[in-house]
Order: sequence, then C-alpha cells, then structure tokens
Amino acid sequence: MATDSDSSNNPNHDLVVVGSSAGGIGALTTLVSTLDKNFPAPIVLAQHLDPQRPSHLGPILERRSQLPIIVVSEDGPTPLENGKIYVVPANRNVKIVDGHVSLVGNTHERPKPSVDMLLSTAAQSYGEHLIAVILTGSGSDGAAGAVDVKNAGGVVIIQNPATAPYPSMPLSLPPTAVDHVVEMEEIGPLLHAILTHVEIQATETDKDPLQELLGQVSEQTNINFQNYKSSTIMRRIGRRMAVTHNSTIREYVEYLRARPDEVRVLVKAFLINVTGFFRDPEAFDFIKKGLMPILIEHGRKNDKSLRMWSAGCSTGEEAYSLALLVADELGPEFPEWNIKIFATDLAAEAIDFARRGFYPENVLKDLPDDYQIRFFERVDGGYRVSKALRQVVIFGHQDISRGVPFPRIDLVSCRNLLIYLQPELQQSVLDLFAYSLHHTHGYLFLGRAETTRPTKAVFELVNKKWKIYRCLSGPLILPSPNGPFATGDFGTAVRHPRQRRLTSSGAAKPLTRTKPDIDLVHLRRVNETMLRHVSVALVTVDRTYRILTINATARRLLGIRDLAYDQDFLHTVQGIHYQKIRNAIDTAFRERTTTTLPELELNHATDKSVRFLSLIVSNMAIEEGAPELAIISATDVTEQVQLKKRLETIQHEQATLVDQLSEANRRFTTMNKELEDANEELQATNEELMLTQEELQAANEEFEATNEELQATNEELETNNEELQATNEELQTTNDELSARTFELQDSSRQHKFEQLQLSALLERFPHYVMVVNAQTLIIETINPGYRRMLGDREVIGLPIHQVFSGKDLEHFLKLLRTAARDGESLTTTPIKVNVAAGVNVESRFVHTIVPIGEVSSSDVSRLFIYSEKVDG
Repeated sequence: MATDSDSSNNPNHDLVVVGSSAGGIGALTTLVSTLDKNFPAPIVLAQHLDPQRPSHLGPILERRSQLPIIVVSEDGPTPLENGKIYVVPANRNVKIVDGHVSLVGNTHERPKPSVDMLLSTAAQSYGEHLIAVILTGSGSDGAAGAVDVKNAGGVVIIQNPATAPYPSMPLSLPPTAVDHVVEMEEIGPLLHAILTHVEIQATETDKDPLQELLGQVSEQTNINFQNYKSSTIMRRIGRRMAVTHNSTIREYVEYLRARPDEVRVLVKAFLINVTGFFRDPEAFDFIKKGLMPILIEHGRKNDKSLRMWSAGCSTGEEAYSLALLVADELGPEFPEWNIKIFATDLAAEAIDFARRGFYPENVLKDLPDDYQIRFFERVDGGYRVSKALRQVVIFGHQDISRGVPFPRIDLVSCRNLLIYLQPELQQSVLDLFAYSLHHTHGYLFLGRAETTRPTKAVFELVNKKWKIYRCLSGPLILPSPNGPFATGDFGTAVRHPRQRRLTSSGAAKPLTRTKPDIDLVHLRRVNETMLRHVSVALVTVDRTYRILTINATARRLLGIRDLAYDQDFLHTVQGIHYQKIRNAIDTAFRERTTTTLPELELNHATDKSVRFLSLIVSNMAIEEGAPELAIISATDVTEQVQLKKRLETIQHEQATLVDQLSEANRRFTTMNKELEDANEELQATNEELMLTQEELQAANEEFEATNEELQATNEELETNNEELQATNEELQTTNDELSARTFELQDSSRQHKFEQLQLSALLERFPHYVMVVNAQTLIIETINPGYRRMLGDREVIGLPIHQVFSGKDLEHFLKLLRTAARDGESLTTTPIKVNVAAGVNVESRFVHTIVPIGEVSSSDVSRLFIYSEKVDG
C-alpha cells in the first residue's frame, strides 16, 4: 500500500468518466435520465460499438437527458464544462488533458475506443477530483484505467454485476480499486451527492470534530492519519458523509460511534492499495541477482525446499512476482522443488481476486515478454497465471496484527504496510517476521516509503535503498497474536471460498449472498413431506444458484448423494451442460419466463451411463417483496431419446439405400457435427473441472496455511514444556536444600534453647554477682539474684550499662567491654569503683571478669558474660 497523490492540474473542478460496452446503451440511458439539470461536473461517456457502423448514441441520450449532449468531433480539443455530457465517437480513441477532451489517432485506424486510455489520462489531469464509473460490458477494458484512477486518489463506482446484463467488465476490476458497488438506478443520485457534499465540507473551518474523528479512527485501527493532508482527508470524509447522509463532521463522528463497521469503510477510502507485477523493478532486479541465488543454494541444502511470505499481498501481483523469480531461476528444476509462497491480506475480497489468478492485459505491461509467454495463458480479455505457478502460491485471509507467523521462512516481503501502523504495533509485526526468519536467517523486504528501522540486534541492513534486511536472531517464544489494537472488525476468521463475494462500501448494495426471508427449515419440511413421492424431480434455487429445496426424485435422477441444501446447483450436478442450465436460470430470473431444455444429456460419473433429461426452469415469486426463486423440474426422457435415435437410424439407413451419394454427404456432415458437439461438451466439462479445481485449491490453501500456524504453535508449546520441566527440576532442588536448612535451624534452635535454660539455671544458683549483656549494644539481657539484690531489686534488664552504673571508672569499664567483644578474648579488670545509679547507695570496688560468648554455629561474639567479685566492703 502507498499514499495517494494530492496533486491535480484541475484542483477546483471535478470530472465524471463513464465506460461500458455490451448492453451499455440501456445502462447509459438509465444513468442520464437520473441526472439533475444542475449537475455540478462534466460527464464523458465511452462505449464500445462496432467501428464500421455509425453511432446513434447521442440522439438516443438526448431524448432521456436533461443535460446537453455533445459528441466529441474533429474540431480540436473540446473544453469540458459542468452540466454537459460528452459522448465519445465509436471509431476513435480519446484522451483528457488539461480540462479538454481530444480525439487520438486518425480515422484510418478505426479502433474501438479504449476506456483504459480515457481513464488513465483523466487520472493524470484530475487526480482525486475524478470519478470513474464502469457499467455493463464484456471483456476487461477499464480495469487498468480504474487502478490508475484509484492510485491518483479518485473514486471508482461499478454497476452491480449481479444485475448487470454483461458483468465481465465490472467484475474485471480488482476489488481493492472499487469504492462503491451500486444498482444502475442509484448511480446518478450517488454521483450528485458525492460532488455536492465535498464542496460543502471543503469550506468547514471547525477542526476540532475532524481531529476527534481521526483520533477515533486511529484508536480503533492503530493507523495514524493525523499527518495526512487536510484537504485530502476532508474530501475523502465528505464522500463517506454523502453516502451515509450526514451533513456535518460532528454528525459523522456520532455515526462512527454507533456503527463501528463504517470505520473500516472509511479507512479503505483513506488508503490506496498500490500494487503491480514487479513494482519497483530495480528492487526486484536486486532480489533476482543478489538474493535469489543465495536462497536457491540454501534451499538445495534443505531438500529442495523454499518458503516465502508476502504479507499484505493485496490482489496477489507481488506474490506472483516472487514466484516468477523463483521459476525463472530454477528453470527445468522448478517442478522438482517444494516451493510455498504464503500470501496473506486483511481484505477477503482481494484474496478471492488473487486466487483467480486472472489479470487484464494492461496490468501485465511491466512484465518481461518472455515471462508473459512462459508463465501466463491467454484467455478472453486478459491473462491467467499458469497452473504450475499458481500451485506454489497459497493465499490466506489474515490480520497481521493478530495472525500467527509462518515458521522457517526464507524471505518475507512486506512493502509499505508498516507506515500505517503505530510504533508499538510496528515492533510487534517486526517480531513476527523475526520469528518466521530466525531459523533460516532469511531476508526481510520492506517498501521504500517505510520509516521504521528494524533493531540492529535482530536484523542487519543488506540494501539501504530498497530496505532489505537479513535476520540475525529472533524470539524463541512465539509472539502474542493479540495486539493491544486488535478489534473484532479486523479478525482472522477464515471463510469458505463460496462465501466470499465482491462487497460494496457505503450505500451500495453488497454482492454477498443475502439470506432470503424464508423459513428454510419449514420449507424443506414441507418439501420432504409433500414432494417425497412425486415422480417428477423438483429443485428450488435462488439467484445465486443455491439449492433451497430438492426432493428425493431429483437427487436420484441428478446423481446427488447427499442432501445438497445450500450447495451450488451448477457445481453439485456433475456431467450436465453447465452453460445451458446457467443461461436458462438467468433467463428465468431476468425475463420472468419459463425455459425448456429438452433432451439435455447427463453423464453419470459413477456407472459411466448416459441419460437424457427434459428440464423446465420457471420463475417463482412467493409473495410481494420476497426474494425471487426459480423452480427446476426434470423428467427422464432417455427411452424416448433412444427410441427417437433408433428411428432416425432406420430412416437414415433407408435413405442411404435409396441414394448412396447423398448418404455419404450426409454422413460426413453428421460426423462433423458430432465432432463439434463433442468438442463443446468437452469444453464445458473442462470448465467445470477448472472451477472445481480452483475451489479445492482455495480450500487446500486455507487448510495448509492453518496447518502452518498450528505447527508453529505446537513447536512453541513443546519449547515451553521443556522450559517448565527445567524450572520444575530447579524448584525441586531448591526445595530439598531449604528442607535440609530447615532441619539444621531446628536443631540449632533446640540446642540454643537448651543452653539458655542451662545458663539461666546456673545463674539462678550462682551465689556471686553475674550479668549477661549484648556484645554490640551493651544492653543487659539477664542478671542473677545476687546482682538483683545489690541493685535493690530494680528492673534493669533491657537497659544499657551506662544507665545502671556511674562513677569515674565507668568509661574505662565500658571500653574493656567493647575490647572483649571486638577481640573475642576474656579479660579481668583491676579493682575499679563503680557506683550504682538511680539512688542505690552502693560504692564498692569490684574485679570484673569478662567472658565473650558466641552463637553455636558462629565465631562472632554476641554476648558478654560478666562475673563481678567485690574486693572491699
């Protein structure tokens, strides 16, 4: 992804360009009839017509339009004016430059007008002021031009393919380039609302609601839009306000709070998914010449295995570009290698488009010619990726902020995605990449616009210009997929491919299969009860060919073994003519008529038998406003067809006997017709097989991606288990040591108590003066009865010695006590005179014997034993 261009040569004017082909006259007539006479922009219409026949589109539109119709002519560049419709002639290409529409080329070339050229030139001139509309048509013209419009910041609107007579043209556009999918009658009002609403909001001066809105969006999505150009942001917000019918930004802020899904649509309007094959060719040239040989050599040592990851792959061009480089490097060895390129993106519709592997011709313009020939197959309107190349790319729907990384990756490509994330989430994503790359010391390929720099301790810079790094180390523990900004709107639920359809944004109607307002359980119960014994096979389907009801006769006749509810009827019934049935069902819905398909051949794959059916497809409306249904009744006419063929054979043989020359001619004609029929049947069967294979491939890719994630999680659990076992062993050892220490302390405590009891008993019985003091604080801990009587039974335990005794020799006595405590040696004092404090009249001379006492298990002196002997009365 990349930011859009804010520049435009026509900053004060808007332009609408409309492209169509098959069925376009009716669509254009409907469109111009819905435009108001005060339409605030010019409109340019381009339609594919037969260049050999004159176009009458201008006169046809004049009868239905309130706006002036101008057919572009040879008179030179025509200025574009608001409120006028400019019709492109059928035999000339047209471009738009500097607010003028001009014819291109000469009349001898007589090409069909290119919608791509018209859109691309208009995008260069008008930028974000351009609105492109793609209507019904065949082919893919307009797809590349619409991408240019989106890249320039414009708006792209397509007619709803579900109701378009020819949906190929709108369906050819990548889903990331489409802003609105709208019914034909609603396009005109939507254009008017977008254009007028943008002008109103461009003059709004109150910036507080805008900052509040951007803050709310950044909080929910973890994408910072505060630094975007204000005019661009206002225009994009104005477009969404027009669709949601909000007149002020403050109203739209409240609308966002009430409808969180609108945030995702608004973010899509802000961001532009710029992608393409070999985008930044010089960067891919460096990968081809500088990295690919290293990766191939590493893969040879790893049993010819190579694994890559394209994160934020959008519509798949970048993932296929990596596959093309690998295939080109390996050459004939390519089928022998186990190559997996995981391609993930948040947008499910983009993943569905990428899985198809079909791209318009203009999208392949940057491919080398030999790549296009070797790795792509030419199909109607574009090119399809070859089967060999398609099988190595595995697409999956994933939110990078919540997903599980793929392990043992050799190359991760994540280009211009991190620039939209907050710094915390950027680091979290880089940790995911490091986890994927650290086993192989693989490479990380970022976009040129990225401003974040991976940690040097984890990644080393390989190429500064193209932001290519090599992983040196990574987290041994799987990074948590639940980031602080993960929201339910951006979850990683994987859906079945048949549930994915192109969806609209804003007021447009989605293309997703809608759930009919019918009690299916009740309907099927009625079917099983009422139609169980009906001999006619009956099937009810909706507009998406989904089977709603089917009776037992239909299952038996059509070779369906299971219940088949909610399955696609066209793919569930095997061996039947796909296109004929599809056309019949579409005709029944479109024209509300009954279509009969007599003698439709059905090939049973189980017993290789051939049967013939008579199918009747009828439109059925249950009630007013209810979804339309089609009922299909089938009758076995195999015997009638076989009898008819036998009669025809007899008649043919009789005619042969009459005229052998005529018979020979008819025989050759019949054989040629049979070959053509067989070729058509084989082609139809081949198309069915291709569709089935694509669905199976998509499901297999989802399962494989999920398996890779589970494998990574399992490896992490094994690592955690080993760490827990090691920690448990350490705790057990520590516990044993603590238990032994506890026993030692208990023994020491018992011995200490015993010695204290002995000392107390000894002191009590000792007739002389004995005192025990703390060696550090000189606080009296105990005295014997002799000392207590001498002190007048005064309570002195807990008091320091200098508070109990006094006299001139007291300091000398205290110094001796400290010396004995420090040296740990016994001392005997000379006779000294110490008075007893606190009024006790004792003035005698004493000789004190000081004995240091240590703990049981320590050499440190903790107490002093003082034995005092009176030497005079």
